[in-house]
Amino acid sequence: MSTIKTNQIAHTANGASVYTLPQTDGSFGQQLQTNGSGGLSWSTPTQPDYVKLAQGEQASYGGSELLFENLNVATYKFFDLIAFLQPANDAVSLRFRYREGGASGSNITGNSYSYGFNEKKDSNTSNCTASSSTKLILSGSIGNHASEGIGISMRISVARTNDIANTKWLANFVSWNAVYREQGNAARMTNGQGHLYDDTKYPTGFSFHFENGNINNYSYTLYGIRG
Repeated sequence: MSTIKTNQIAHTANGASVYTLPQTDGSFGQQLQTNGSGGLSWSTPTQPDYVKLAQGEQASYGGSELLFENLNVATYKFFDLIAFLQPANDAVSLRFRYREGGASGSNITGNSYSYGFNEKKDSNTSNCTASSSTKLILSGSIGNHASEGIGISMRISVARTNDIANTKWLANFVSWNAVYREQGNAARMTNGQGHLYDDTKYPTGFSFHFENGNINNYSYTLYGIRG
């Protein structure tokens, strides 16, 4: 195959600009950038602060947990998750735990979680639930009928070793809004907040599970926020 060698390129139109090519190859992912005077150089594109990281769905899943692990927490300080989950068992709540240890990690289960949520009902009544536990409880009772389940929008923050010392106690915090159908197809709407109160934990992921039984169906999209 022949090689064309040149240090400049130009459009065929009279008076068109002439561009001078860089002498190096550049690095993977870089792009050519003009200086406005015909000089081209390699530049690294600016990365967006809000990035879609993953999405997935599965019917008849049958697993006990939905895991998000080995996340790039060095780049992303906060995560947004929009998800739907349906339990295999009836009348169960949805729970959340942070994970540590990267790809081969495990749930953080110490008794340092605190949470609270307000559940609104279609009967125009509401109730507040708050407690400390070995996990965050995100909802009231969710049904497992084909027309039931939970849709949740959640923001998740993770602590880092280089965080300001005093902020580490509350850096692992979450907030969420959810809609779900209770057993018997009654509507519920929930908003809540919670945190892992431990300044020695630096999560690399998180997980969801129901009060008992497996996850029947799920779908989700996960976003990362630089920080």
